[in-house]
Amino acid sequence: MRFLRLGNLGMRGVAGTGLTPHNVIAYASAVGTYLNGGRIAVGMDTRISSKMFRNAAVSGLLGCGAEVIDAGICPAPMLHHLVRRGELDGAILIGAGHHQAGWNAVAPLSSRGSYFSNLQTQELLGIYHSGIYRTVPWNAVGKIKPCPQGLVGSYLDLLCSLVDAEKIASRRFKVIADFCNGSGSTIAEAFAKRFGVEMVPINNILSGVLPHDPEPRPRTAMQVQSLIKVLNADIGFVFNSDMSRASVVTDSGETLSEEYSFPIVADHVLQRAGKGAGVVSNCCTTRTLDDIVRMRGGVLYKGKVGQAHTIDKMFETGSVLAGDGSGSIALARGVPGFDSFLLMALVLESMAFSGESSSQIAARLPRYYIIKRAVPCSSSHAYSILRSLRGRLFPDAEFSEEDGLRFDWEDGWVHLRASMTEPIVRMIVEWKGREKAEEHAAKVYSIIERVVAS
Repeated sequence: MRFLRLGNLGMRGVAGTGLTPHNVIAYASAVGTYLNGGRIAVGMDTRISSKMFRNAAVSGLLGCGAEVIDAGICPAPMLHHLVRRGELDGAILIGAGHHQAGWNAVAPLSSRGSYFSNLQTQELLGIYHSGIYRTVPWNAVGKIKPCPQGLVGSYLDLLCSLVDAEKIASRRFKVIADFCNGSGSTIAEAFAKRFGVEMVPINNILSGVLPHDPEPRPRTAMQVQSLIKVLNADIGFVFNSDMSRASVVTDSGETLSEEYSFPIVADHVLQRAGKGAGVVSNCCTTRTLDDIVRMRGGVLYKGKVGQAHTIDKMFETGSVLAGDGSGSIALARGVPGFDSFLLMALVLESMAFSGESSSQIAARLPRYYIIKRAVPCSSSHAYSILRSLRGRLFPDAEFSEEDGLRFDWEDGWVHLRASMTEPIVRMIVEWKGREKAEEHAAKVYSIIERVVAS
């Protein structure tokens, strides 16, 4: 497969065919040009191709005269933190997060420590496509410097400032954590010591081989589920390879949908933030979140899909919390990116203060039946297909085109959009009852398949 995609999430594709060292050098050169050299960190996940792309990115940056801070294998939230702590001009994160084995990505971070905004992305892509990059003479080529000492401690200090670490430690929770052999493994032990939890890590070998699909979902939580009752654990977490997404397995062995990670955190945060606190999500996150925010007297803002859009909207609206249905969350007082170590700390804090088990907390959530499917479709045809479907589906529904096609009824909704990262059309159907959800999903999926085939 020769697939490559450019956008707000950087450059991503199948390593070696779509995403190559050649285009990574060019992309990193564009980043170095956009940031006018400067001081730029480079961090990566554990995938087999990551070291190759790290070397390519560093070469491109050095050629622009940048001072490169080598963060090595680094969880995404810690790289966000490094940019702000070190007052850097930006960073490049190498790692495909939730994508399957064989994929990789090169994502730029701004001086704020967040993903590039729409405007910044357009300016960066203009430089990339021009092929005209910043150059320096031989004696001004950039240098590589080591990551500053104390980064892990500083990051954990930040997490401790956001939750009550002593309260969490007092409960002596036993936690099973599946790191998918990703970068989260590098600081798992330090996290456990700081928060006083007994952590049982699995899939924490930095081999570059993903033991399962890295997208945290019930189907990837089976290993954690098999250990929960055997080890008498309080809770389990399943992470993607860069620690930006997580799903939960309760002490009863229930593998919760990744959609419920954000509502669990929102319920806890809003209880402490008070009425009127803002929460930001995208337009295709479970209605469970809507119900939680309404129940706690918060204000919910919805926008387009994508971490960059969500984080920007959190700051624009002055909200306290942001996240989405992929199992991602961010606090305004935390790092400006999705942070699954923080998600884990907040869920544990919720259990510590409420005195409830993870299964009791899950039982309080308003539940809906949700179906997520993907229809293979070339990126060039996805948008025209969605346009053609606009007038053919559900004339009785409330309709929105803010990001793809969204159809709403009192008891459920359907959302269709072209993926920003893969050659597919994503479909999400959520309903109060399983039968209606499956009925709508089957109808829409068959229509899209016919349109794609024609």
